[in-house]
Amino acid sequence: MKMILNEVLESLKRRKWFSALIAIQVTVLFLTSALLFLTYTHIEGKSDRLQPLKELNFYQLSDDLASDSKFQAFLKRPNSLQIIKKFYKNLEHRFGKRFVYLFNQHIDVKIGDDPKWDKFLYGYEHGAPIEQLKKHPYNPLKAVQINEQGFTRFSIPLSNGHPFSAQDFHYRQGEAVPVLLGAEYQPFYQVGDEIKTKYLRKDFKLVVRGFIQPDTFVFNANNPELYLDRYIVMPALQFSNSPKNEADERFQKIHYMQLINGMIFTNEKPYVVRRDLEQVKKASGFTDMQLIGANSDSLDFVFSVIRVNVELLQIMSSALFVVCILSISILMVTKFQDNFRNMSIHLSSGATLNQLFSYFLAEILFIVGLPGLVITLWYKQVIDVSFGMYTLMNLMLFSLTVLISALPLYWQFSKIEISSLLKRSE
Repeated sequence: MKMILNEVLESLKRRKWFSALIAIQVTVLFLTSALLFLTYTHIEGKSDRLQPLKELNFYQLSDDLASDSKFQAFLKRPNSLQIIKKFYKNLEHRFGKRFVYLFNQHIDVKIGDDPKWDKFLYGYEHGAPIEQLKKHPYNPLKAVQINEQGFTRFSIPLSNGHPFSAQDFHYRQGEAVPVLLGAEYQPFYQVGDEIKTKYLRKDFKLVVRGFIQPDTFVFNANNPELYLDRYIVMPALQFSNSPKNEADERFQKIHYMQLINGMIFTNEKPYVVRRDLEQVKKASGFTDMQLIGANSDSLDFVFSVIRVNVELLQIMSSALFVVCILSISILMVTKFQDNFRNMSIHLSSGATLNQLFSYFLAEILFIVGLPGLVITLWYKQVIDVSFGMYTLMNLMLFSLTVLISALPLYWQFSKIEISSLLKRSE
């Protein structure tokens, strides 16, 4: 064993720059494979979460009160709040789990001037002027409101805390509203912290129920992929109490007008969905509603992106693997030719071809194994995501790299005739 190790070290020293280049390539291969593994794990997780929705179409509900004059005229009707509350209740009763409400309405919070909050501001990613957003006492933070069916449908995973319960979607006067915070909020809040806020200009007290896992996303008709890392997730509240004053009544009207513009996820025929909606409209006395769809463009887009990403990963990893294999093979064959005379001396001294081949094979194992071990230990210390699967992938990558790299060398050794080799050495 010691003799083999000495031969490997001596061989590496003779072509140290070439060997170093190969070692760097192998390191890049294993490092890239780690990044590809992480990306693939993320994509697979996304695909698994969306798989129950793959065969579904979704229909967007949209009220016909688009113009401000029609909208204001409806709000001024004495019984408008009762009508839209009844309409929402009938939507949930008729469509059940098929009816999903998800809307990104910002909420206003006092955050001060600390720049750490900038990335949470509503409009930050779109280049909104930060100073203008922070000009007022309350500042707009990104938030989404989601109903119980939506929370269940999207299976929002938590890294800490507890999910919403059915009671959390019904507002109780004087109690704090539970919220879930995106992953990037975790350094600044803890479970149980309270936040004073304004939602649609109404004062609320929020309490942090938990934190959402990084890279979790949801979607609606306007956002094919809405990542929640910087969002506050609120339950879409239902109000059983009557408004206390005119301002509270206007708040509830605007809130419920948003709630009724949800989505319907179903694999049923369009005429069935339209029939059910017509029954809801008739029973509620609210006819200013239309159904847009069936529309599965957002779902198709997400699954298309997943397929493209997987294909790109396969191409990148295959190309890098081939380049690495070729480089190691060329190095070994070149060394084989350079060491031809030394090999004959070893044979004259009593060595066998199998022993000589084992020297070359040990060098391949060293060149591939050392970077692979270093990257695996780095992955364990720094990332440590699905480490068992990652280790298995690395072992397979290591075995394939060594096996394929050694084949050209084995073929060279199989052509050697010992007698002619010994004659050439004399």
